[in-house]
Amino acid sequence: MVIAQVLTSFQVGGQEVMVVELATRQCARGNRVVAVTLEQSEPGPLYTAFARAGIEVVHVPKRGPGFDITLVPRLARLFRRHEVDVVHAHNHLPLIYGALAGKLNGCTVVTTRHGQDEGSPRQIWLRRQAVRLVDSFVAVSNQVANNARALKLAVEPKLTIIENGIDLGRYGPHPSWRAEARAEIGVPENARVIGTVCRLVVCKNLGLLLRSCLPHLSDELRLVIIGDGPERRVAESFAALHAHGKFVRFLGLRNDVARLLSGLDLFALSSKVEGHPIAVIEAMATGLPVLATKVGGVPEMIEDGTTGFLSQMEDTAFATRLAEALEQCHRWPEMGRAAMSVAHQRFSSEIMADRYQRIYDRA
Repeated sequence: MVIAQVLTSFQVGGQEVMVVELATRQCARGNRVVAVTLEQSEPGPLYTAFARAGIEVVHVPKRGPGFDITLVPRLARLFRRHEVDVVHAHNHLPLIYGALAGKLNGCTVVTTRHGQDEGSPRQIWLRRQAVRLVDSFVAVSNQVANNARALKLAVEPKLTIIENGIDLGRYGPHPSWRAEARAEIGVPENARVIGTVCRLVVCKNLGLLLRSCLPHLSDELRLVIIGDGPERRVAESFAALHAHGKFVRFLGLRNDVARLLSGLDLFALSSKVEGHPIAVIEAMATGLPVLATKVGGVPEMIEDGTTGFLSQMEDTAFATRLAEALEQCHRWPEMGRAAMSVAHQRFSSEIMADRYQRIYDRA
């Protein structure tokens, strides 16, 4: 097949990483994949990841802040030139513009909804019109599927749930990686390290994580934040004002996340909203227990008390659950092994690619 994977951008985020994983598997199976970005600026950091996997990258920028009437014909010409069989649109803008462009060329159209963003009434109306054209609507979790139903974005016969997956072989509790990561971060071997990996934006709710962790931090307990974004300066300033702020390390955007995760003992996610977070899968595949808010598909991934600790998204609740997790730190290795077992059973990119292939074939 010739498959066009259409994204809003190639910035580093969960859905973008998921598409890299999926497209890489599809190429390895003999398909030809074209990755398309609608970003107005130049393609983002994941451009290199697509190119390294042998995936052709095409930049078809959306013009202006409003509806771009030229984008549909420009995408249609692209799909026709590449003889695309399947247009796979991820989230809202790719759905609105890609579905019609695909149907103009007689392509099979599949869309994946990665989160629960609602948008304005006008945006919801546009999405409802676009989903009439799709052959299959995929949600990454049951919660995301329920949200799509509530917004009348998904017609039941076309709706399928496919969980995200990653290349599990890249992750694991490697002792040499652990030693390297801890030496780089400046953490002694006997200290415990809580860490997170995310794009530093408002919805990731870093303030909740910092407010909960800072009172506990010391030479024996550190906090590591991996990622970058517009909220980084705010988070750094907040940490700097706290007496224990010196025990927080901001590592920025990294391309060696698998190695750095090996240096952690507990993974934390304090998000306000999520779909089916890739970062949680990466942590589980590394053998880490996960402390997370009960948002989106997270409760479908983490079994409270077995593979991690789940909390309501409130200061008191999250701080209390963190304290309970710290009291049970002797159980972290056991919980991490259970988490790794779940990751290998459910969250491999091979399983994900198989499920999407069946969707393509059926459509």
